Amino acid sequence: MTEEEGERVKAAYGDNYARLVQLKRQYDPDNLFHLNQNIAP
Repeated sequence: MTEEEGERVKAAYGDNYARLVQLKRQYDPDNLFHLNQNIAP
């Protein structure tokens, strides 16, 4: 995913993005679930 596409993901999740990043770090730190619109751990 390019950097530009990463911004699209943030925009899609809106205000929930920061909370989703925290959950991703807690439950998927190795980024096992990375195939869909990904939230980086």
